[in-house]
Amino acid sequence: MGAWNYGVFDDDTAYDALDDLKASSNIIADIERYFDEVIQAEYIGYDEAHYALVSAAFIDSVINDTQYRCDGDDYFEWTRLQKCFDFSPLKHKAIKAIDAVLSDNSELKELWEENEELYEAWKEDKLSIKKRLQQ
Repeated sequence: MGAWNYGVFDDDTAYDALDDLKASSNIIADIERYFDEVIQAEYIGYDEAHYALVSAAFIDSVINDTQYRCDGDDYFEWTRLQKCFDFSPLKHKAIKAIDAVLSDNSELKELWEENEELYEAWKEDKLSIKKRLQQ
């Protein structure tokens, strides 16, 4: 794995999700689908969790100008270009998706709970996204 840490973009799967968002021909519909998948899932898979979290962080970047540690050289420029879209109607689903990923029905959460050193930092990182989106 090339990228790994507790931040939302510190995982190779997160970069796959970001690449898919950048390539999207209907970014709002795709983000809503990523959120719906985790909100409606009985058990949230690893990849689905990352797609939802990256989408939530992306919305946070566009709406709140939040700067994330991201290896994608053009991430910040790209998010600025997305300000022409109104992502605010998706904030509620983003919050619900974050809650779902942090629930006991999430593979990603289960894996992070095994890391006693970084689990709390991982969880707080996601809760900080949620808090900004609630404003």
